[in-house]
Amino acid sequence: MINPYRDISGEWVRGSFHGHSDEYSTCGSVPLLTGADQYQQVGAGFMAVTDHNHVTDLTECRTLYPHMIFLPGFEHSHGHDMLFIGENAGAVLDLSIDRALAAADALLTVVCHPDPRGDGSYWTLDLLRELGRSPDGIEIFNGHYGVERLRKLGCRPCFTHFWDAALTEGFHVWGYANDDFHDPADFNNAYNMVNVDNLTAEALIDAAKCGRCYGSTGLHLVAFHGKNGTITIEVDADCEGRFVGPGGHVLATSRGHYFTYSLCDEAYVRFEGSGKTGRIFLQPIFAGAERHQTNIEKTS
Repeated sequence: MINPYRDISGEWVRGSFHGHSDEYSTCGSVPLLTGADQYQQVGAGFMAVTDHNHVTDLTECRTLYPHMIFLPGFEHSHGHDMLFIGENAGAVLDLSIDRALAAADALLTVVCHPDPRGDGSYWTLDLLRELGRSPDGIEIFNGHYGVERLRKLGCRPCFTHFWDAALTEGFHVWGYANDDFHDPADFNNAYNMVNVDNLTAEALIDAAKCGRCYGSTGLHLVAFHGKNGTITIEVDADCEGRFVGPGGHVLATSRGHYFTYSLCDEAYVRFEGSGKTGRIFLQPIFAGAERHQTNIEKTS
């Protein structure tokens, strides 16, 4: 198995990879420092600021909140949106999206809210192929699109259907959950838990690019074991858990804190859970090295 949670022993750190400021995103209503204070209040260890086509200076945030990691980046918004996150994000700011992606080895790259209206009219698999290179992952839950105002306009926050379509086609992409904060109502709606051995910007980016993370709206992972083709998962609250495979097919479902699944010949298997405390989205487990190589060939 290609298991991103194998041999994990570090600290789980909470944060979002997608958010905006009133100063540099016309769609945003929350000042930068107000956003940083909100993240500190909910116990986040990191915060990425990804204003549209602008890399925001985070020096003041780092001075006022020295115990948090602030990740610079931007949302590439000349067409279909994609996040570019990392210290050198400015180097690709003015490039086309395909050229920026080709030069983004050290950056975390994430497809944004791929299907907010559920009609397949935004990101498509053909558009992913046309990039010439696969991004690190897909935003599978966007808290901004889940607020009441946008739901009334026909929006939806969850995009696991697009993730499963990409995984089924051979794209080796991780899933990320972000609150995409624009307004006060967006905060604390979705976040990532990232496992790092040391709390630095470089460690967070590296872990996220390797899938050592999961998305959450309140439900948390306690333990993950993968051995001899069997996956065992423990979460911190009662929920309905589902193992999902190619085509988005539900392979097994049960309720509780503990979940087990024995792999057959699936190209990938992922776990998601939903309960009173929220939702959890774990990264996929891939069948093996041969499948991994196929993914690279299909998306490079």
